[in-house]
Amino acid sequence: MKKFLLVGYPVIEFCTAVAFIIWLGFGWTLVIYLAGFPLGWLMLKSAGRSTVELANMQRTPTKNVTFRFISAVLFLIPGFWSDVLAVLCLVPFVQDRIAAPFAFLTTQSGGVNWPMSRWAGGDVIEGVVIHETDDPNTQRFLGSED
Repeated sequence: MKKFLLVGYPVIEFCTAVAFIIWLGFGWTLVIYLAGFPLGWLMLKSAGRSTVELANMQRTPTKNVTFRFISAVLFLIPGFWSDVLAVLCLVPFVQDRIAAPFAFLTTQSGGVNWPMSRWAGGDVIEGVVIHETDDPNTQRFLGSED
């Protein structure tokens, strides 16, 4: 698998680029290859905003947001086949097929993701506050009254 990613994928992308240049010409091939980057950037920003909004509501990201993020990253990778995979990640049927093996992962306590909690300001957290002016070598805190 590593050999394919390091050698095979670039060779397939190069052969595809040459075929597109022969078929469509250099200009259209360049447009096709470069169009994915701004699209991926916009999708990445959109998925990030959605994730932040869900986090503010203390909810985990939905499957749709997750696949938009994956699709955006694939669009940012230059190449025709990564763009094809990115488009496939946006199809709901493909999303269901890819997500099915991971359905056992829950967002409940004990699963992979735990709900986020906010400090309401009313809870007391016990501990020692260490300031930047404290000397760690003497174990003496400059703010204490010994």
